[in-house]
Amino acid sequence: MTMHSIGRWVCFQNLIIIEKEEKMIKRLVFVGISLPLFFLFLGCDRLGEKKELVKINNVSISIGEFRQISERQPLEGKMRLLKEEELRDFLDNYVITREVLYQEAKKKGFDKNKEMMAKVEDFRRAIVIDSLLEEVMRGKGEVSDKEIEQYYKENKDRFTEPLEVRIRHIFVNKEAMLTEVLTKLSKGESFEKLAATYNVDSSREDGGNIGYIRRGQLAPPFAPLEEAAFSLRKKGEVSQVVKTPLGYHLVRLEDSRGSYLRPLDQIKEKIRLLLQTKKTQDAYFQYVKEAKSRAKIVINEKLWAEEEKKEQKPKEEKK
Repeated sequence: MTMHSIGRWVCFQNLIIIEKEEKMIKRLVFVGISLPLFFLFLGCDRLGEKKELVKINNVSISIGEFRQISERQPLEGKMRLLKEEELRDFLDNYVITREVLYQEAKKKGFDKNKEMMAKVEDFRRAIVIDSLLEEVMRGKGEVSDKEIEQYYKENKDRFTEPLEVRIRHIFVNKEAMLTEVLTKLSKGESFEKLAATYNVDSSREDGGNIGYIRRGQLAPPFAPLEEAAFSLRKKGEVSQVVKTPLGYHLVRLEDSRGSYLRPLDQIKEKIRLLLQTKKTQDAYFQYVKEAKSRAKIVINEKLWAEEEKKEQKPKEEKK
C-alpha cells in the first residue's frame, strides 16, 4: 500500500469514527473547537492539491480548488458537509452545476455584456469598500456602562412616559380589511365608526375603546401594541400599523395620566444600541471627511451647470 493510499485509508477511518461519535462533534462545534469533517476529508492529501478532481468541457477543477470553494461556505453550509455523500452532493449540485451554467452564460456573451460588467464592477467596489469600513470602524462603536448611565441621567425626559394611557384601536385580521380601513381613514372617516365596523374583537361594541393600560399589563403577544401606545405623545395621535400574532392594529391615544420614569435596567440595551449607532455614524462621517481632505477632488463646474440646465428643461416643459 502506497503512502497516498494509506493517507486515503486513514481519512476514511476518520470519517467512520467521527460519524459514530456524532454527539462529540456537536459538543466540539458548540464550544467553538470547530473541526468540520470536510477539513479532515479534504486535508489528508495536501500534496495533491493540484490534481484534477473534475473536468467540465475544457475547464479543470483541482482538489485544491474544490477545497477552497468548500472552505468559503458560511458556517451553516459547512455543517451540511459533514459526510462523504454530502460532499459528493455539494460537488455535483453546486460546484459542477455552477461551472456548467457559467460556461453556458459565456457562450451567450454575458461575461462581456457591458451592463453585466458594470454590475460586477459595482459589486466589486461595494465589497472592497465594505472591507475598508469594517477595518476602519472596528471598535469605534463600543459603548461603556458609564456612558449609558451618563446618557440616561442627561436625557431622563426621553424615558419618562405616561404612567397610564387610555387607548382605542382598530383591530382586523386580514390585509384586505386593513387596506380598506387605511383608505377610509385617509379620506377622513371616523376612527370610532371604523373600529365599530371592522374590529374582530369585543371592543367593536365601544368603538375600539380599550380603556387605561399600564406598562406590562397586556399579554406578551401584544407587546408591540403596548409599545406603540406608550410611544404616542399627543391626544388623538394614531400609530403606524402594528402587527401582532392575531392581526393588525391601529392605536389612537385618547388620554394619559401620571408620569413614569422607566428604570435604567429596562432600557439599558436600547440606549447601548442608540449610542453604538451614533458613535459608528460619527466615526464614519469623520473618516470620510478626512479621506476627502487627503484626496485631490476637482469638479468640472461648467459641465455640471450644463447638466443642471438639461435636467431643468424637461421640468419646465411639463409645466
